[in-house]
This record gives sequence, structure tokens and C-alpha cells, in this order.
Amino acid sequence: MDMARGSMRLVLDARTAAFAALIDYAGLFPPASKSMRDAADSYRRVRSSPSAWVGGRFLCRASQLSELAAVATATFTKGESPWEVGVIFDLPVGESAAHAVDFLAEMDPAMTITAVEAKLTEPTGSATESLLDAMISVGPNVVPFIEVDPTVSIKVQVELIADELGSRRRVGGAKLRCGGTNIELFPTSAEVAEFVMAVTNQHLPFKTTAGLHRPIRHFDEDLGIERHGFVNILMAAALAEAGSDRETIEAVVTDADPDGFALSAAFASWRGHEVAGSALRRMRQKAFIAFGSCDFDEPTEALEQLGFLGGGT
Repeated sequence: MDMARGSMRLVLDARTAAFAALIDYAGLFPPASKSMRDAADSYRRVRSSPSAWVGGRFLCRASQLSELAAVATATFTKGESPWEVGVIFDLPVGESAAHAVDFLAEMDPAMTITAVEAKLTEPTGSATESLLDAMISVGPNVVPFIEVDPTVSIKVQVELIADELGSRRRVGGAKLRCGGTNIELFPTSAEVAEFVMAVTNQHLPFKTTAGLHRPIRHFDEDLGIERHGFVNILMAAALAEAGSDRETIEAVVTDADPDGFALSAAFASWRGHEVAGSALRRMRQKAFIAFGSCDFDEPTEALEQLGFLGGGT
């Protein structure tokens, strides 16, 4: 199943392959914390902007789905194309799933849920099984992403997720939180590399969320911490898919020098390690699906400043 939304277009340019439908819009979440109406308006601006092809789903908490339905019903315009929604389970899992089912019954096809996301609270087979059962009850075509806890064995959690998905013959993936409003929410570079290697070894798609405001790793003076870069993670995933070892993957994640990265029409590269556009496309379809960001302009403008969006359509 092809899960990168931009993959239906003919991809010839490595930059398009890298960034099509990469950013799921999370304007409802901190630090933006927009009202539903403001978030909906912002998402519409994303969808009509020159960089709209980089945009993905609209992310919404399960507890806010009824509010989203009300705002959408009041503001949808004639001819407006359907929205793809990703639902974050913030209530007990059964209750979150019920809200999602009710939302689909009311809003489909104007709005359709294509992904659901929830955190694994206990790294056991029974906990993973129960969580996944609730997530997939939303619908047969909804893709579940289960968030791992980086303070517990990432490898074990990813294996549990892969096993439960495999036993159901269900497409789904893992998710890693890469930051937040305090430093405790930032995984180390070693943990990010461990996650990338684990999902690659299990052939498991993944998403990331939070903290990825810029393409390249950089220091946040307000928090006093190095923020991860989404291009770092994208290149780490691409090189892991190409067979690079753990040491190389961690070096990619840690690299804070923009000059170490390059994208052209033919290739993406990190310090001499090249990945062709066709390989990037396959990686995006089967590995790094998207990341959630509460802002769309900051990451896309930063990509433009680096010259990474040229040629993307």
C-alpha cells in the first residue's frame, strides 16, 4: 500500500520525491495551539499555497473531532477538495476510536480519516494488541501509527508493533516524538538512530512528530538543547534503507552543518553518500511517511532558503 499522499504524481525530481506530502499540519497542538477555526483557515492557506504539494493531513485530537466537524460544516465551500485527517488518540483508546467512527459517519467523504495515532503505554504484547485493535476498529483503510517510548527499549517496541501488524496483515507503522515544549521530550541522537534502524530492520513505515521545525539539526537557545532536523531524519531513513550501518545513521542524525546535505534533481546526498530520486520515492512510500508540525511556513521557507525545494511540483 502506497501511504505517501504525493506519490500518485509522476516523480522524476529527487526533491519532489523527498518532500511530497511530508508535513502533516498540527496547528491545534502546542506551541501554536490555534483555535479550531484558525487552524482550519491556516490549513486551507497551506492547501492553496505554492508549497501545497509538501502538505499532508490535518491532525486533530479525537476529543476535538466534533468541533472540527462543526467548523467544517459551517465553512466548507462549493468545490473544495476533500480533507485527509489524522486523528490523535487523546482519550481512552476505545472512546477515541468511537469519536473517530462517529466523525467518519458524519463527514465522509468531505473529510476522511486516513491515519490514527496513539501512544504505547506499556511495552508488552497484550498492550500492543489491545491498542491496535482499538485503532483499526476505526476503519479498514485507516493506517495506525503507534508511538514508542524512547526511554524503554525502542527495538522491543518496534518489534511488538511489527508482529501485531503482521499477524493481522495490516498496514501500519511506528511513531517517534522528537521534541516538545520542554527538554525531557527530546530523544537523544542515539535514540533517534536506534528508532530509524529498528523500523528499517522490521520494514515498518514510520512518522515523527514535535520539535522538527527546521530541516537541519540546530541549537535552540530558549530551551538550551539541540533540535533534531527533519532532513537529517529523512536522509538517515534513506541511507538505512540503502544498507548503511548504525554508526553512519547516528552521524547523519547528529550533523548540524547544512553544507553536509545536498539535494538536486537527480540525487539527495549526505557527505558523499548519494541516494537517487527513485530510491527516495520508494523510501517515502514505505518508510518515512510524514512528520507533524504545528507550523507549515517555517519548515517550507527553511527548505527554500537551503535551495532544497527547487524543481518540486
